[in-house]
Amino acid sequence: MSFELICPEDGHALAETVNGSGFSCATCGTSFPEKSGVVKFLDSADEFYEGRYLNTIAFVPSSERLLRAWPLWLMSSGYLWAVRRYVPQGGQLMEMGCASGIAYFAARYQVLGLDLSFSSLAKVSSLYDRCIQADVTQRLPLPDACLDGIVSSYVWEHIPPDQKPGALAELLRVLKPGGRLIFLFDVEGKTPLYRMLKRRDRALYKEVLIDREGHLGWETPEENRAQFEAAGLRVLEYRGKDKLLVPPAMFDKIAEWGGGLRRLGAIGVWFSSGLRFQLANGLLRLLDETIGRILPLSWSRIVVAVCEKPARP
Repeated sequence: MSFELICPEDGHALAETVNGSGFSCATCGTSFPEKSGVVKFLDSADEFYEGRYLNTIAFVPSSERLLRAWPLWLMSSGYLWAVRRYVPQGGQLMEMGCASGIAYFAARYQVLGLDLSFSSLAKVSSLYDRCIQADVTQRLPLPDACLDGIVSSYVWEHIPPDQKPGALAELLRVLKPGGRLIFLFDVEGKTPLYRMLKRRDRALYKEVLIDREGHLGWETPEENRAQFEAAGLRVLEYRGKDKLLVPPAMFDKIAEWGGGLRRLGAIGVWFSSGLRFQLANGLLRLLDETIGRILPLSWSRIVVAVCEKPARP
């Protein structure tokens, strides 16, 4: 399957060039090169994101039966499980900010990868059906109502709040009526850990958790939900995660506060690989689905949001 592409300048369908070097618009004459399986709709690389995320999530269950597929429930705080649950198999899926991709998506769906990083896309171009280097805050080179699902992990918090309404409007344009939008993202939560870190050193908190990570759109869980609802999306599921404990990947950041937190960070890093990581990750998921359900949404460190484009406006 090949996703249809349109000219972001005038909305007309693009045609592949005779020599196969890219796509062009017969109406306005604009051309868009294709290199290493990536159609480039951006003139230059983004300094922050280019080559920053190159890891591919390689796990694919041997079947969709529960006994085979259950590890998906453990991965990425239940994000992959939510995509499996809410987007029908075989559907047309766009992974926004796809980095180097998720093999399970390629096995289950027809996938379009979108990212700012060319090197990330080049790595996943052999896995996904189509890859485009494009910016979701601009007009997407896709026709109206062409996608069954739009998914992303740790992308939404990188979009400045004033650009989120326009990005959502564009995503809704390309999403089919009844299509699902599923995002996993960081939030400005009031988890006990975050409150402690902020009290100890507010400037370091901003540097480590916001500036260094490019979290230009870090907002509270409530503010993010309000953005989805204001865009006209129906929120089907909105689950806060990591309300009590944080994943091992966070501990190297915690260690920067020094003192006892440095020692705590060293313990956390010890749990960051192998069987120890699997055990820690399993504990986090169990806490999310038990005690986490009754704790305030404001305590969340991250959120998994499942939204639907209404069948009728």
